[in-house]
Amino acid sequence: MKNKEFKKILIIGHRNIGDACCDLVVVKPLRRKFKNAEIVFLTSPVSKDIVEGYKGLDRVIVFDKYGADKGIWGRLRLVFLLRRERFDLVVALSSTLMHRYIGARYQWSVRKYLGCLPQDKKMHIADIYIEFLRSFGVEAQKEHWDFDVEAEDNFCDEFLRKAGVNEGERIAGILPYSGWLLKDWPIERWNDLADLLKSEYSLKVIAFGKVADDINGREKLTHFSPSIISAVNKTTLKQALSLIKRCNLFIGVDSSLLHLASCMGVETVGLFGATSKEYIYPYFHYSNVITPAQKRYCMPCYPGLNPCPCMKDKITKSPCMEDISVESVMQLVRQKKIVK
Repeated sequence: MKNKEFKKILIIGHRNIGDACCDLVVVKPLRRKFKNAEIVFLTSPVSKDIVEGYKGLDRVIVFDKYGADKGIWGRLRLVFLLRRERFDLVVALSSTLMHRYIGARYQWSVRKYLGCLPQDKKMHIADIYIEFLRSFGVEAQKEHWDFDVEAEDNFCDEFLRKAGVNEGERIAGILPYSGWLLKDWPIERWNDLADLLKSEYSLKVIAFGKVADDINGREKLTHFSPSIISAVNKTTLKQALSLIKRCNLFIGVDSSLLHLASCMGVETVGLFGATSKEYIYPYFHYSNVITPAQKRYCMPCYPGLNPCPCMKDKITKSPCMEDISVESVMQLVRQKKIVK
C-alpha cells in the first residue's frame, strides 16, 4: 500500500474554517508523493474560500449540509456523486463514515489510525495529521501554508490607502471576536492594547473578523477606539488573509483567523481561556499563547468540561478571559521582541 501510485485522491476535510485550515497540512506531502494524481478536497461552503486555489489541490467539492446535501436524500445524492468520481484513495480527516460508502479501494482514516478522538492525544491536530501520513509512507513535516491570495493585492492596496496606512508603516492585526462569547476578550482591553501598540511601536492597528448584522453586532462595532482601523465585516475571507499577510504582528482570541495567521508565518499571539491551548493553538507560535494567570477549576470548558458552568448560568462575559491583562500581552511582545 505504501508504494501504491494513486491516480485520484479525495481528502474529506472539516466544515469550519479553523479545522479546514489544519486539514490543508496534508496537501503538500500528498502532492509530493503522488505527483501525477488528481487531488480533490471535500469541505463546506463556508470553508470553500480558503481551500479553493490552495497550491497542490486540483478541485474542491462542496458538502452543503444545510442546503443541497441536507437530510438523508441530500447525503445519498452526494455519496452517488462521489462514487461516480471513482477515487482510488480517500483520506478521511473528519470523523465521518462517508469514506466507507464511496467505493474507494484504499481508505485512510485518522479516526481509525488514532483509535480515539483527536483531542485525547494532547497534540496539535496538524502534528497528528503529519504522523498519520508518515504511517502510510508519506514523508511530511512542518511547513507554512500556501494560500492563494495574490488576486487580492489590489484590494489590500486600496483598503490600506483609504485607511491612511502608508507604504512602509508597520501593522498589527487584532481579532477581537470569535464565534463564541466565552472566548472573547473585553473590547475595552483591545482599545487599551491598540493605544499601547501605537505609542510604543508606532503600529497601525487593524481589527478583523465578523459580527452579526443585527442590533447586538452593530453595537459591538461602536465600542472600538478611533485609533483602530476596522476591517470587521468589510472583507471576504481571502481579502482578510491577504491583509493579514502584510501584518507585522497578529493578536487574537482562539478563532480561525488567528490560526490562519500563524500558518502563514505571521508573528502571532493567542489569547486562550475557555479553550485548551494543548489541542489547537497557533501552529507555529505555541510559546506565544497567553492564558489567565490564575487557572480556574473549570478551564478549559472545551474540550473537557460538560456542561460548562458559564453556559449553564447563561454568563455572556468569560471570567477566565477577563483574567488576562493588557500588561501580560504587552510584556510578551516586549520580552520576545516580536515587533522588529
